[in-house]
Amino acid sequence: MKNLAVGIINVIGEFSIIDMIILISLVAFIILIISIIYMYRITTMEIEESEVNDMLDLKAISKELEESKKEVTIDLTPYEKEQEEKAIISYDELIKSNSAMKINYASEDDSLGVKIKQVDLKNIAKEDENSLDTQVKSISYEQEEAFLEALKKLESMLL
Repeated sequence: MKNLAVGIINVIGEFSIIDMIILISLVAFIILIISIIYMYRITTMEIEESEVNDMLDLKAISKELEESKKEVTIDLTPYEKEQEEKAIISYDELIKSNSAMKINYASEDDSLGVKIKQVDLKNIAKEDENSLDTQVKSISYEQEEAFLEALKKLESMLL
């Protein structure tokens, strides 16, 4: 190993000025090529990650879901129509009876756009003949983000 180092030093010592300049420029060129290859690979990885992030854009997906039609139509076959007519209770009656019951609340609080309701345990449900409301009401994305931030603050205060 010592002889190898001494041999390399002797070879370099015999180089002329032009040979030294060529050697230094060759080493610099190799370092430059390696750094360019490294930078190219890093940028291609970042582009692939951004493409994945673009595909999973949850805000856009949630907006599309909100804008899509909520109404679902069911095409009945002639046999299904016949069975629906002969049934003791029809599908429409089931939907009406499902929405006829409403939960009673003892108290209700609306803070920061989030409704907090306390269920009346003594009188849990009541009938509501006028109600046909079967849709779930959701909050906007901004309100949901505010609610999650409030939960994070609460968690940090509890720790």
